[in-house]
Parts: sequence; C-alpha cells; structure tokens
Amino acid sequence: MITVQGYTPPTLNSLWPDLTNLQGLKRVAIEPQDEQVKSGDWAVVERPTLDANSAVTGQAHSIHEVSDVQAVAMSALGFSAKVSLLTVKDPWLSELTEAEVMVLLASPVTLRQTVVYTRAEELELAQEPILQPVCGGTDDLIELDGFYEGLEAGRWVIVSGEREIDGTSGVRFSELSMLSTVSQSVRMQLQQSSQDGDIAPLRGDKTHTFIKLAERLAYCFKRDTVKIYGNVVLATHGETRTESLGSGDGSKPLQEFTLKQPPLTFVPASNSAGVDSTLKVYVNDVQWHESNTLFGLQARDRRFVTQTDDEGKTTVVFGNGREGARLPTGIENVRAVYRNGIGKGGNVKTEQISLLSTRPLGAKEVINPLPASGGADKETRDQARKNAPLAVMALDRLVSVQDYEDFTRVFAGIGKARAAELSDGRRQIVHLTIAGADDIPIETHSDLYRNLTAALRRFGDPYQPFRIELRELKLLVLSARVRLDSDYLWEKVEPKIRAALLDLFSFERRELGQDALLSEAFSAVQKVTGVGYVDIDTFGGVAEKIADSGSQARRLRTPAEIAEEVQTIVEQSSSEGPAHRVSVNLADFEDQALRPAQLAYLSPLVPATLILNEVPR
Repeated sequence: MITVQGYTPPTLNSLWPDLTNLQGLKRVAIEPQDEQVKSGDWAVVERPTLDANSAVTGQAHSIHEVSDVQAVAMSALGFSAKVSLLTVKDPWLSELTEAEVMVLLASPVTLRQTVVYTRAEELELAQEPILQPVCGGTDDLIELDGFYEGLEAGRWVIVSGEREIDGTSGVRFSELSMLSTVSQSVRMQLQQSSQDGDIAPLRGDKTHTFIKLAERLAYCFKRDTVKIYGNVVLATHGETRTESLGSGDGSKPLQEFTLKQPPLTFVPASNSAGVDSTLKVYVNDVQWHESNTLFGLQARDRRFVTQTDDEGKTTVVFGNGREGARLPTGIENVRAVYRNGIGKGGNVKTEQISLLSTRPLGAKEVINPLPASGGADKETRDQARKNAPLAVMALDRLVSVQDYEDFTRVFAGIGKARAAELSDGRRQIVHLTIAGADDIPIETHSDLYRNLTAALRRFGDPYQPFRIELRELKLLVLSARVRLDSDYLWEKVEPKIRAALLDLFSFERRELGQDALLSEAFSAVQKVTGVGYVDIDTFGGVAEKIADSGSQARRLRTPAEIAEEVQTIVEQSSSEGPAHRVSVNLADFEDQALRPAQLAYLSPLVPATLILNEVPR
C-alpha cells in the first residue's frame, strides 16, 4: 500500500454524514447503478465485523426486503457517479449498539469490504442424499421419493436393488416383505431460531410417503439402487381353459371324458398331498366336486374322480348311480374350467415374465422381480414306487420324528427330506432339511414352503416346535485320466463314462448327508465297456456356503471364492493324492446356530467340475 502525505481514506461517515443517524441506516447506496433492482426485491448486505480497534474479526450478513429504489447522483473526493439508492424495510445495522455502529462508520475498512448482493433468484432446493443402506425392520423408516396412495399396513411389497457388500458391486437381489406402517408427511428438520428450536418443514419440500417393514430384510441394499414394487399379486403356473366336455347320458354308468389340453395344472395347498387341482366341472351350470374315490359315495352325490395316464392326459369319471350320481341327460351340458401347464418350466427367472395374456382394466405392464420356484414335474414310475410306502406310514398324523420326514418326503414338490431332533440352544425341536424335486429352487416366501409349514402345523403336534431349512449344496469336483482298451474310440467311450459318473453322483441317487466315496467313482468308470484303467487325480467337494465374518449366518460363496476353493482341492490332490471320502454334513447345531444337512452331487450344469482326459497308448 502506498501512503500519500496529507491524504485521509474516506469512510461511510465522511462520504455520507447523515448515516450517523440510526434512522439513516435504512438506506443503502450501491454503485454502479443497477436499473433492474425494484421495490419488493431482496438484498443481502455483507459487511466486515470490527473490534474496538477497527481490526477485522469476521464477516456478517443480513437479508433485507427493498421498499424503494431511487437513481441519484453522488459526489465524493472530486468524483461524481450515478448510484441506486435502496431503502430497506428494516435497518441493516439494527442488531449493533450505537458505539459499534460508530466504529463501523468511521473505519475505511467498512467502505472497502461491504458488498450488497441484489437480483435474487429463487433456486430449487436440492435433495440431501441419504447414504445409509436400506435394511428394513421396524426401526428403519424408509422415505419414498414422492406421495403414493393406496399403500397400507399389511400389504405385500417387493424390495429390489443392489446388495450392500464391502468391496463388491452389481450383486442384485429381490425380497418379499410386508408393510407394518405407512404415513404421509412433509420431511421434517430441526431448525434453530433465535427464539426457540421448532420443528418445521423444509421450505419448498413436498409431501412424501414413509413406510416401515414388518421384518428386517435378509440383506441390506444400496439406497440409490432400491426399487419397491407395491402392486404385488400372486401368480402361479398354467393357462386357463374353458371347454365343453360333451353330453351327459343318464343311461350310462361311469361316463368319462378326457380333457383336451393336457397336462392339468396343480397348485400348492396345505393339505396332506401338498397340491390342489385347478379342475372345475359344471353339469347343467351346477358345479360337481372332485373326490379321491367313488367308494363310499351316495347315489345322489354330485362328484367325480380323475385319472391321469402316462402321457399326462386327464380323464374325468362320473358315478354309476350307486357310488356317485350318474350324469343327467343333456346336449353339451358338461363343461370344464381348468388350467393346463405344469412342471419345472414354470420356474421362470427374474424379470422373465413381461407379457399379459389378458389385460385387466388399469394394468399397464407386468414384471416378476422374484424368480418363480416350487414347480415340479409329475412323479416318475420309479419315484412313485419309492414314495408309495411312505404315504401310508404317517397316515396324516405326525407323532415321531420319522413321521415328519415321511410326510415331507411325499409332499408335492419335495424331492428329499431329512428330519432330526436337535436343540436350538433353548429347546428340543424337529429340524427338517428339504430339497426340491430335481433340486428345483424353493424360496422361503414361495407357496410350496408356506403350505408345507402350514401342513406340518395342521397334521403335527401343535406343541412340537419344528424348523424347515433348505439343503446346502456341496458341489463335487472330479478329474480323471482314462486308458481305453485297444480298438475303442475316445469320442464314443467318453460320453458313456461321463454319463455313468453323472448318474452315480446325481441328485436322484444321493441322499441328504450321504458321503461320496472315491471307490464308487472307480467302480462306475471301470464298469464302462472299453475302459482299460482309470487314474483319478482330483476328488473333492466345494460347499456353496461359508460362515460370514462377524455373524452367525452363512452366505453364498462368490464365483472367485469357488474358483479359489477348486484350485485348493487340485493342489492338495496333486501333493497328497485324491481324497478317499468327501464328507457331507448332517443337520447339526454348531457355532451357536443350526446348520441344514448337505447334499453332494455332480452337476451337469457345471462341466468344469468333471474333467476326463484320455491316456494315450
């Protein structure tokens, strides 16, 4: 700074003497002149704060409404300029004492560092991001991005998004949950004012919907990826058909008709069979009901039985006049309403359903955030032969632990079951490990799982606690070198060896908790025609779940962890030889938690787990 002798820096007091009057503090002169400022606008005055020695201690701001604007000319220090003289409603130094005002007016710093901001522009408030993951539960209040009508407590929703996993992204998951509370409100924030701390809505905010879930979600989700589906409806397999079966003839006993669109759809139910038929039969527009057998029916009972052949065709058989009523005579007076389609084909993947065959009023589009599960093909002859004795063991009255296992084993959609009496740390319970038919997926929110639970409560001891858990897969890994006899082609023999091993270690041939033996693999390969000898290099198993660090729960292995475990098995087999036995765990209580039984088999869907190489001659 250059000091000029005899020069005194200007101050607000020297330029504008009447500012010493506190009433004059309602006026502010701004330069250069701003013609766009008008009465009713808002202005912000930014000024320095000074101590008694005129030293700057900080900055202060005040907001004022402009009541009047004048364009005037002012002269100071030999210069003149046009300025805008603003009159504000409230004095802009009213919060200071007169002594503090005089210090400000007498200091040249005030003139240099005071700035007036005009031309206020209303800006839309940006929403403050919420970074906490969505975990659900009664303590997690979830704020939706707007106002949504129709939501109420007790309604089902599906929460879909990316799971919150440290160091990993892109793992998406969907989960069914129930709403416990729903409220509509403006988001609230605590605003501290000079008088008191009132709770007031944010300026410009809109009404939002707040929800709580009845239970904590199985996983936490990244909040910015979460989508909540509110219009949730139950969908099961099968297409509805309405057809005329034919004409009734009162002179014919045991009259029968065959459905034209097989196979007949069965849906899960909480009865002893585990399913209900979707077939409804009307005679002269009066519904007749299905019976398990004609034996024991009265002559006037409007009932029928069904028979299904090996090709899946269903035939409807009516009574003979003694056991069940005969059909009344009429023309095309027998009709059926049913659904056709059944089996594993109904276990569609996530978001695979996107078309509606019929469009109800108001329905725009459809999607399935959750995969379908529980769909199973009908029993084969071998399965029926195996399950037939089990159906009469419990007789729909579950007393022993074995009764629970037998009842569950013949429940529709269940392929394997293992029951054990265990302690959960507090009491003795019946622990059931289940696997779907052909190892179909079974979700805990599926109809199959819920109906099995309801059936066990219905037919079991009401005072006997039980627990159902899904099997834990242990994927077998096998690598072998095979020497063929002379004159045999590897391209012809190798598929037979692979088929023999896949059959030996298949889902149907293995039981829950059954160990896999190396000798079994040797025997299966040696039985194939054309095999000279076999040398098994690798034999082991990879469990699909491992203990989650810091938690008693077990989580699925990631693909990288599975690959790492397979490599460990290969290295151990190279140094120590293949394992003679792959141990498969039964259900047990360990590490303060119940563990389901494991099931070990070779999966044809993962060819890399079964490697066969030819030993050259």
